[in-house]
Amino acid sequence: MKIKATTAILTCVAVTMLSGCGQQHKAESTIKNFIENNIQADDYTVMFTKLDSTRHVSDKAIRAMRANAENNGMFKKGIKYGKAGEQYLYIKTKICLGNDTLDKTFYLEPSLTEVVAFK
Repeated sequence: MKIKATTAILTCVAVTMLSGCGQQHKAESTIKNFIENNIQADDYTVMFTKLDSTRHVSDKAIRAMRANAENNGMFKKGIKYGKAGEQYLYIKTKICLGNDTLDKTFYLEPSLTEVVAFK
């Protein structure tokens, strides 16, 4: 009986870890595509932190981040974003452009298929 319980616990832990890795990869892929489609530079690298979630981003903050991005010379104008919601997942990044390293935080909707905003 003790072996079955241990096996069940280890299986649950493994499934949780693997699904987390899949979410991390999906989020990174979505952000890479977003950057590739919207960055002005041709030569850059991106490093990612761990995917996390938040409910502490207001609609007002999303609008402000989007407006700020319009005036940021690093990215193209007229960026298409995902629909704003109540909960977001986010990843902090370091974007290296030549000798410059810029810290950006990207907010994604829960399915991790669209960027909602970044700062």
